[in-house]
Amino acid sequence: MGIVRLLLAIAVFNSHFPLTDLPVVDGHEAVLAFFAISGFYMALILDGTYSSARSFYMGRFLSLYPIFAFAMSVSVALLVTLDIHPMATLDNVKSILAHPAGFLSMVSTAILPVGQELLFSFAITPENGLHFLTEAGRTGLWHSAPLIQAWSLSLETVFYALAPLLVVMRTRTLAWLVGLSLCAKVLVVAGGFLDVVFLKRFFPIEFWLFGSGILAYRFYKTLPETPALSDSLIFAALVTIIAMVGEAPPEAAPFALPLATLFSLPFVFRRFRDFSWDRVVGKVSYPFYLIHFTVIAIFETTMEEPLGWDILAVSLAAAVAVHALFAPGIGVLKQAVRLPLGDLPARARARFRNP
Repeated sequence: MGIVRLLLAIAVFNSHFPLTDLPVVDGHEAVLAFFAISGFYMALILDGTYSSARSFYMGRFLSLYPIFAFAMSVSVALLVTLDIHPMATLDNVKSILAHPAGFLSMVSTAILPVGQELLFSFAITPENGLHFLTEAGRTGLWHSAPLIQAWSLSLETVFYALAPLLVVMRTRTLAWLVGLSLCAKVLVVAGGFLDVVFLKRFFPIEFWLFGSGILAYRFYKTLPETPALSDSLIFAALVTIIAMVGEAPPEAAPFALPLATLFSLPFVFRRFRDFSWDRVVGKVSYPFYLIHFTVIAIFETTMEEPLGWDILAVSLAAAVAVHALFAPGIGVLKQAVRLPLGDLPARARARFRNP
């Protein structure tokens, strides 16, 4: 799944700095597909890597937070010293920090990403302080956030918090929860509320993606272990959809790529699971996702007409360097928190493995 994760991260890059005339999927919908992959992957590692919720939480923290803190520190340092930011200026940020509510919102989400999606729903006004926004716009606090795209980590954190409970649920129960969330999403889209910024990043409405990813893993467990030719064909179809689904109608866009990803996950994983390079590519996709917007800001500030492919190459190189810097230490620490399987209650393990 590593190559798919990197392609989705590049799709997010393409939304921030267009690389091609192809109708590549919009960055927001690419992030929705990430949530589906996360559900699959969390079910996978809880099935065979971590023995307790505590070790799972510690492993997720070690996987995400050090690189998040590094990317945030670089972004803040560039803003403070060189006034480099993808969308705002240092003066914009200072004006927000001058308000207590703005200061608390910006600083807390810079230290921990939890709640960062709410920055899209609030703005600071000199007269009223914190102001709730119903529609997306550049007046929102998100516009001046040091690491704008990190909002997705907030939803991921909520999903991870629920994951140990979700993976031991009966399939029928989990399917009901997924169905309720999907119905809520359909009502938002059909009711014309796509532009309501709060609903666009409200985790119960996007839960169907993560929950369906867990169900996709359970389906994968029923497949024969030997990869089939159809796996490669399904992977090729998914790559094509990523490159072309940008032409989907607005009402279909929130579902097209996520559903295609969910259908493809069991087969794509079966095809690539034994390739170590694919796992490395997947790990590199995370720092790439976090730092690419900062790299874009550097190029746009220092060059009159930067080339997108040059920015992409530098972003990828920087992501590889960050991965190489952090991976050894994170690997040692994660190994320390993993315990032999057996700490999970026997009934819970049996329920998950025989849903």
